[in-house]
Amino acid sequence: MRWPERVLFVGAHCDDVELLAGGALHALLRSGRDVGVLVFSDHRGVVNDAKAALARQELESNLRWLEQSSGRSIVRHHPDAPEGWLPACQGDFQRERGRIYAAMEALRERYQAVVTHPQSDTNQDHLQVAHEAVRVFKGHCSVLGGEFPCNDVGHFQAQVFLPLEEQDIEAKVSMISTYQSQRFDGRPYFEADTIRGLARVRGSQIRSHWAEAFCVLARLHTQL
Repeated sequence: MRWPERVLFVGAHCDDVELLAGGALHALLRSGRDVGVLVFSDHRGVVNDAKAALARQELESNLRWLEQSSGRSIVRHHPDAPEGWLPACQGDFQRERGRIYAAMEALRERYQAVVTHPQSDTNQDHLQVAHEAVRVFKGHCSVLGGEFPCNDVGHFQAQVFLPLEEQDIEAKVSMISTYQSQRFDGRPYFEADTIRGLARVRGSQIRSHWAEAFCVLARLHTQL
């Protein structure tokens, strides 16, 4: 697959885009691609209002850092007002399925590829976003699911690999470490060694030092 010029990253919650594809996000920006980010929840309901506000700040801090380091702008499609964010992991994503669909449908003609959650993800919010992304974008662009091993029970299929430079993986580590709002209940997938280890395994599978892997959620549109 040749990555197209306009790529949208969609995450259910603040931190999901970085966890799923932080290396790709950094690599595509530094290669001159146009990138958009759409996020639906600031973790409210799982964390208190203060930590939800902090999560929004952490996401914005990562996006600003990426812009400064790459010299590229990132189009933000997440809600501007706090009341626009959905509560996490309480069934709201299922009840607000139409709203999630509409937010992505408004962007359907704007992007050539979408990176989001895999449909093998066991988190209910992640899964709803993946379903709506396929419904919206399947006939318009490539739709890929990033890898989130802690939520996978063996069904993720690595079909598309993106070789990465060390700077891309270190950027991913740095961005994930920004999320102090999410430092509770252990969460080993936030640890730098875990992030680097997965990238080394995926890199070894394509004779690269580092890589991220993706599954194909909808039709893969090749760029000629």
